Amino acid sequence: MTLIDLSHPLATGMAVYPGDETAPVISRLSAHGEGRHQSSAFTSGCHAGTHIDLPLHFRAGEPALEDFPVGRCEGTAVALDAPEGAIPPAVLAGVDLAAVDFVLLRTGWARHWGAPQYYRDWPWLTEGTALLLAEAGLKGVGLDGPSIDPFGVETAHHILAAAGLINIENLAALDRLPAVPFRFAALPLRLAGAEASPVRAVAWVGDGGGRRVG
Repeated sequence: MTLIDLSHPLATGMAVYPGDETAPVISRLSAHGEGRHQSSAFTSGCHAGTHIDLPLHFRAGEPALEDFPVGRCEGTAVALDAPEGAIPPAVLAGVDLAAVDFVLLRTGWARHWGAPQYYRDWPWLTEGTALLLAEAGLKGVGLDGPSIDPFGVETAHHILAAAGLINIENLAALDRLPAVPFRFAALPLRLAGAEASPVRAVAWVGDGGGRRVG
């Protein structure tokens, strides 16, 4: 079995979602030397890098991270190829969504990570696709771009949040995932009162136990 890291590294000065002024900062408080050790500090917005959005992001009264069941952040997943631009319902054709907990949409957009294009005209879910995913009884949906909605739009976020799904955004290395279901986890920090958190998203593949879902 192989463990695949699906996360981008967090770094000082990295680009974040347009309009977000809370980019990560990693500060060195002390360094190795005579009688010394390395110690660092980290500050960041909750939506930086590879992260999850809870339903609380768009729905008042939903659980924050300290009360959100961690079991809803892991399970069986399938990676599906999707186009750039609007992601239509057709990408889900022939897929047994009842057999998985998460759908990860592989658009190839992660190739722009670190370049200005990454936060311009990224792939996003159409309303029809969001509705199909919301009705499937999933735990969550992820993709290799900045958001499930285009800039300035919240339609897909509201649809998935109303169904209790989490979103995993800015995923990496989805091209390394197989055509059969695999184990997936995107575990957040337990931040009191928060609606989102950076995650170390991972997939376990290669155990030979998966079956094709589409």
